Amino acid sequence: MGPIAKRRARSHALAWGLSMLGVGVGSGCGAEPVEARAIWVDVFTGEGSRRIHVYDRGERYDFEVYGETAPQERVRLGPRGRGLVVRAGDYRGAWIGLDDGRRLPLLLPPSMPGAASFQYAERGDALWWLDDLDASLSLVPLAPGLGLERDVDGSMVPLREPLALSWVVSSVDAPVLFARHADGGASFLRYPDEPGDALGIVREATFSAAPLPGAPTQQRSCQSAIDCWTPVGLEPGGELAITTSDRQSWQLFERRAPELAGELALPQPLADAVAGGGLGLLQVIDPWVSVWLGAGQLFRWDRRLDIVDSVPVFAAPPLFWFTVERGRALVLLSTTGPTYQVDAEALSVVSLETTDCALAPGSAPVVSPSGRWAGWTCLDAQPAVGEPDLGATSGVVVRVSGEGLERFVGVPMSTLAIDDDGDLLLYSIESIVTDQVDGVAAASRPRSLFVLSAQGVLTRIDELEPAPTPVLLEAGEPSAYMQGVALD
Repeated sequence: MGPIAKRRARSHALAWGLSMLGVGVGSGCGAEPVEARAIWVDVFTGEGSRRIHVYDRGERYDFEVYGETAPQERVRLGPRGRGLVVRAGDYRGAWIGLDDGRRLPLLLPPSMPGAASFQYAERGDALWWLDDLDASLSLVPLAPGLGLERDVDGSMVPLREPLALSWVVSSVDAPVLFARHADGGASFLRYPDEPGDALGIVREATFSAAPLPGAPTQQRSCQSAIDCWTPVGLEPGGELAITTSDRQSWQLFERRAPELAGELALPQPLADAVAGGGLGLLQVIDPWVSVWLGAGQLFRWDRRLDIVDSVPVFAAPPLFWFTVERGRALVLLSTTGPTYQVDAEALSVVSLETTDCALAPGSAPVVSPSGRWAGWTCLDAQPAVGEPDLGATSGVVVRVSGEGLERFVGVPMSTLAIDDDGDLLLYSIESIVTDQVDGVAAASRPRSLFVLSAQGVLTRIDELEPAPTPVLLEAGEPSAYMQGVALD
């Protein structure tokens, strides 16, 4: 199958002048395998059991799940794609390892509307939750070979931290948590991740009462630059945390030197941004380097060298930012095209090419594990205000790298993952947005699964029959037809 329409977006006139192209049927045999995993659950047909389908680096397989409706309510893929959690009923569930096929039965807290009943650790190697009654921490490590205890019913016995906690944040590349105590203090906690580790949660450092945020948000996008920030930045190795409760001052907590905890003195460029109307911490990259956004500038602050680099952000909101390189770099982008990357050594502009973009329903940008590639999908035509959408919308796939911005015009698509070679896993979607299925806009209903290679060749690899059904990620959260993540 040949490449779909591809043009370098040198100008809006050229980009929007492309006509919509249809997509032919390919066998998928020659498609580039994307270094990614994706999952979906099929519609129950009244015979047998539902099946969870898996795309795994070019291979596809499925396995049964029990019940006529389960697991329609709860299925969640882990952040590194190592496994997934399936819930059955109010309490029962299982973690299914996609690396080794392990199945760990779980007894989970009940889901409550508007609140997740459990969380994945950022590195995907643990599940944790806070008890509804005493706010103690329960954690199930997922690494193989740990010899975890099982209850009489066969479910895994969680490790417990008896302290009452208000919230927990996990590091991206270490088995370390940073937790706020209900009484206002804080602790660094470590959980086992290697055979031979003690089966318990270890308090590695504890801090007395400090001005900590009440509840850390997990946002990774914002509708205006002033709203781009995180109240808790945890270094990927779990060495330190930077927090704020008011965006006027920040606190520094070091795991190996708890006696040095206190207010973080900002350098003049960051202090000026605070005075000028707003500064937000985006990410802590290593024990010395952090990334900030404010006053129309993206900042890289190296505390050890006392250097602040900055570049102006020429990007229309909404803005999205991503943790890449296992937490040691950050990508900031706008769906209009401009993309930036920051690591411990440099702050760089990946691309400043622009394009008009209205995000496709249910779609969000994806970034490769190294941050070298980003991709998202847009709609190429929108109805006027007050007019119905009659489905005559074409789709645009946008892909950005150091080589610039590419646009591919064709049927509407939604992205799942992009790997470090630039190969993109995505699926075509319905184009009539006025219908709904189980409360989910039909505009995001999958039709077929595709791979768009780095060379611009689009290949259909799965007809998605039986069709995917929308499943809830958690109580109170939107349903999703498919979930995907690139593998690092």
